[in-house]
Amino acid sequence: MRFPASVERLLWEYDLQALRVEPELPEVVIERVMARGGWEPMRWLLSTCSPERRRRFLEERGRRVLPPRELNFWAFASSVPEDRTAEWVREARERESAWRG
Repeated sequence: MRFPASVERLLWEYDLQALRVEPELPEVVIERVMARGGWEPMRWLLSTCSPERRRRFLEERGRRVLPPRELNFWAFASSVPEDRTAEWVREARERESAWRG
């Protein structure tokens, strides 16, 4: 799989060749675009990665690592039910506030 230049810039520390041979879009790519991507990488992810795959990522990892704002956006864009999204965002805010003291 080829990545657009805007996505490759987000993955500067990774071996892109190794990521390209994965049969499914690697989680590190999904996470990096969801957490740090601008409009172009976000549009690419929406067109490349199915809603089911995005939901699976959010359920398995994203809900624990994404900031609340990004988590809320990607949950909405991936058709995660509102009650589950609200719970995830609440947990993400609690995580952030734990670091602030």
